[in-house]
Amino acid sequence: MNAALPYLSHRWFAPSLVILCAVFGPWMHTDSVWTWAVSALLFVALGLPHGAVDHITYHHAMGRTERGAPWRFVMPYLLGLAAFAGLMVVAPTAATWGFLALAAWHFGQSHVEVRTEEWLDRLRGFALGAVLIGTLLGTQSEASLEILRIWLPEANAMHLLGILEHGTAWMKLIWTVTAAVAWKRAPNNRRMSMRLLREASWVVAMWMLASSAELLWAFTAYFCLGHAADSWRGEFLYHQKVAKTFWRYYLLAVPFTLVALGGCLAAGWAAYAGWIDVRWAWAVLLAGTVPHMVLLDHWAPAKLRAASA
Repeated sequence: MNAALPYLSHRWFAPSLVILCAVFGPWMHTDSVWTWAVSALLFVALGLPHGAVDHITYHHAMGRTERGAPWRFVMPYLLGLAAFAGLMVVAPTAATWGFLALAAWHFGQSHVEVRTEEWLDRLRGFALGAVLIGTLLGTQSEASLEILRIWLPEANAMHLLGILEHGTAWMKLIWTVTAAVAWKRAPNNRRMSMRLLREASWVVAMWMLASSAELLWAFTAYFCLGHAADSWRGEFLYHQKVAKTFWRYYLLAVPFTLVALGGCLAAGWAAYAGWIDVRWAWAVLLAGTVPHMVLLDHWAPAKLRAASA
């Protein structure tokens, strides 16, 4: 275990937490104040902060060590958010598919321990992320449909869920094939077996969680205690040099966590008060994650590869 990264550095810490959440799933009802309170706490403490270090990721990719966020980082970030929010309103179906593709890539890469540029490893991560999303939305199809109908026509929402159901089976096959190839090519089969077993455990954990809990708790538990935990580890180890301990790194996320929280609350209140359409509120909330995914999964790795070439 990495002394600078307690608990999170343990291979089975995050999957074990998600499975534990699945055990409590039957009692975490969406109409319970307790469920909402715990979910809100997890989002504020873990979910939002893991994206609130993006300015550090940006500086690291640029070869700098500043901890601030200059306008050359903030403005493109906000412009990207605004552009995708507009796309969600103007072309909701295409934007939703784009969002799901980015999310599948983002979730999957966060769980792949070996970060290489080989396309088979990346494809395996994408397939894993797609299976996780498909399992969650497919198992919770009624609740998922209710949410998707907020910004999609009902027919389009049902069609999307139907495609996801069939696509999930194919993604399971793709993950299995790419995992077998990775295992065969690995110089240490035993070590690779443990890594692949951990990836497979995420599918089991998501299935247990989605089967035992309602959508609110299932998504919150996975996003905050599963994805965010693994993403924190990757960001700390590979995308920063400003903090020697994880807790110091975590504190650097506090300012932008508060900004993100304020934005979420503002969008929610504006929709509740009738100042904006509910579709716009959801568009802003979903679009807020897009710059993070593009930065961490695509832009920053590309800059680091170019710098090392």
